[in-house]
Amino acid sequence: MLKILIITAALIAISAFVWYISTRDTSSLALTENKITLSLNKNKTVLNADILDKISMEFKTLQITQTILKLEDKTLLVFEESNTDNMYQYNFSTPTSIYMALGAREINLLLQSNNLYFAQVKLQNRKYLNVIARQSDDQSLTLLYGMSDTLLLNIIHALWEGNTSMENEMWQNAMTISTQEDAILTEWSTPLHAIEGLITPSDKE
Repeated sequence: MLKILIITAALIAISAFVWYISTRDTSSLALTENKITLSLNKNKTVLNADILDKISMEFKTLQITQTILKLEDKTLLVFEESNTDNMYQYNFSTPTSIYMALGAREINLLLQSNNLYFAQVKLQNRKYLNVIARQSDDQSLTLLYGMSDTLLLNIIHALWEGNTSMENEMWQNAMTISTQEDAILTEWSTPLHAIEGLITPSDKE
């Protein structure tokens, strides 16, 4: 009898775990060749884009890859992947990391689901920039920015199937990127990491 109870309890636990895995939010923000793929749960949208340039930056605590992409309408997007050294990690929440990396005046968080964030930042020149970010752990941060308001809303509607309300009112008339020379808008630097504390020693054993 005890053996049956143990087996039954184990089956219930396994079923609960499988249900949890199948129902929790999962997301992705990835660049593969000339396609940007964004997904949330079972919904996915793909942006076709040509790669214009890829730039690598390496600091003592952080490695960054910046890819400049051109959409079919000729506007540009920037896809940035940044990973800390194994001995370090991001020190703040994802919205704060976005704010600091872009040297922003203000950040407006629109939506967040699990590891995927949709936000707008007011830059130092007072222009608005649409940003999508994904942070799967404390040691990696992926940014995609430069979308028009229309494109950002199209992505949101595709991933949420139009059934969502934003946390904050959306700022209108965000800037788009038109020239490759002005595409990179993040401000990665050693002082940003060391003095302002964006990157900190890892708390993992």
